[in-house]
Amino acid sequence: MTIQIQQEQLGPFKVLALAGRLDTETAVDVELALQDLLGAGERQFIIDLAGNGYVSSAGLRVLLSLAKQLDGGKGTLRLCGLNASVKQVFDVAGFSKLFTIFSDRASATKSLPSSATQAFKAAQAAAAPPPKPEALLAQKAATLLGISNKTPAPYPNGAELARSAALLLGVKPAPVAAAAKAAAPKPAAAPRPAAQPTAVAPPAPKQGGMMDKLKGLFGKR
Repeated sequence: MTIQIQQEQLGPFKVLALAGRLDTETAVDVELALQDLLGAGERQFIIDLAGNGYVSSAGLRVLLSLAKQLDGGKGTLRLCGLNASVKQVFDVAGFSKLFTIFSDRASATKSLPSSATQAFKAAQAAAAPPPKPEALLAQKAATLLGISNKTPAPYPNGAELARSAALLLGVKPAPVAAAAKAAAPKPAAAPRPAAQPTAVAPPAPKQGGMMDKLKGLFGKR
């Protein structure tokens, strides 16, 4: 016997839809898939058993092992889509009290514990690329000018905001044409002609000092 395991990402949840029998033979495949996901950092799980017609004690042990690994705020495990016969197995074994069970996948994805929400947001922030320098400059300019940053695209007019902030601070921004001209590559300078020899003027006669001037006024003695 085989079991089909379909994976889907719904928000922070990794959904595993099991179709077939979850018995001694197929429980190994499910356990390996879960361990791979745990190793990849997944911590929010929904096991959809809507396509599952039978669960043995081996299948229950796999689900219980996953629940223990996520216990203590380490993650979330939710079950959904249990038919009447599978639900009876959970009830008889006392597992219905150990799991959070929902009627379907839609209801299982409605709410999420606050700790899991924060962890998901932190993971998204870590995966986001760092903001560009011009975006940071536009953000500071918007703060100085009192402009709200609740726009569909973050600071689409970053250059204009930076220009307005410069005027507000008393700094004269360079015109766009001048800035483009300054950024354009300068043409190579033409070679200078060879310097022609020039006549050296004779040194000017040295003027007399203060004593010479006094002697000229009062006469030499």
